[in-house]
Amino acid sequence: MEAVRARVLRVAQAAVIVLLTLAAAAARADDADKARELFTQGNTFFDLGQFDKAIDAWQQGYQLKNDPGFLYNIAQAYRTMGDAQKAIFFYKRYLSNAPKAHNRSEVEQKISALQQQLSAQEQAKGLPPPGPFGPDNPGNAGNAGATTTPPATTATTPPPASGVAPPAVTGAEAAGTTPPPQDLGSAGTVAGGSVTDVAPTPPPHRIDLRAAVGFDAWASGLQENAQPSFAFTLAGGYTFGAPSSQFRFRLGALFGYTFLKESSGKDTFTSFLIDPTLVVRVLPKLTLMADLGLGVLSVSGLTKSSSLLATDMVTINGSQALGLVRVGAAAEYDLTQNVSVFLWPAYASSPKKQYFYQDIARFEVLAGFAYRP
Repeated sequence: MEAVRARVLRVAQAAVIVLLTLAAAAARADDADKARELFTQGNTFFDLGQFDKAIDAWQQGYQLKNDPGFLYNIAQAYRTMGDAQKAIFFYKRYLSNAPKAHNRSEVEQKISALQQQLSAQEQAKGLPPPGPFGPDNPGNAGNAGATTTPPATTATTPPPASGVAPPAVTGAEAAGTTPPPQDLGSAGTVAGGSVTDVAPTPPPHRIDLRAAVGFDAWASGLQENAQPSFAFTLAGGYTFGAPSSQFRFRLGALFGYTFLKESSGKDTFTSFLIDPTLVVRVLPKLTLMADLGLGVLSVSGLTKSSSLLATDMVTINGSQALGLVRVGAAAEYDLTQNVSVFLWPAYASSPKKQYFYQDIARFEVLAGFAYRP
């Protein structure tokens, strides 16, 4: 019994680690999706002239995904608003975070022009206003009857050296070792103001219902060999993350049924599992999934002569409940936006209970349909 408990503990620990890893991957995917949405929102606000809202959106996006393209866009917005000091700050932060940016020389020229603009503004602030008693005409200070001649020129603040800033940068303007902002988009690659779709957008449906049939082959737990048995599964789940994300996290549940045909009768296996799943989209219509089901297996119909039992000296009344760990991997292909077909092999194992012969292990192969309402 101690060995069984230790094994169950190890399996539980491994399951917790896998679940935490899946949850962390899902959280990172959600952050990247939200960053893409904020990047697009910022561009929209910029196009509408709502520069403060554009800056807020890009700052929030940068907190989720440290892409230097956000910093460049913020600098562009401040430059357009005439805030040279903040524009210089964010241009410098952009170059610091993207030291190999292809537009580095262009950004450095903008910084230099903005610094000259600030210097001219500071000099203009230090000059007194022109007039008959100013330093421009000191000789007239004591001659009240003298005719004063205004200076030929007055100090004025020069306009921004580089004119009105161009629209906020899109994907093509950031480069270097850091992924360019075009990676933030979900619809396609932005270049020259036009959008080119790179792949069909996956369906936005998050809830799925699944039905599958197949067979179970017995790996251990029997005192004698047995033929593969019919298997049936119903499942459902909810997928977190944007449909355009490569990695998503699905939390589901499943009901499984199979049986073991024996000379003395039929042993029925019914399972109920919580089934967290990592979802990876490898092609526009092809998805791979890895799941770890944790739950309970109910075995009913046992008799004294059952090959599942270690001895025929005990009488089993009612159903027997065992823990169940099920590890699966699936490939799914989208037929339409709502319907997919999938192939789902898995390995299921239950630790031995008192009076049972061995741990019960099964290889399972299922195929079925998924429907996303």
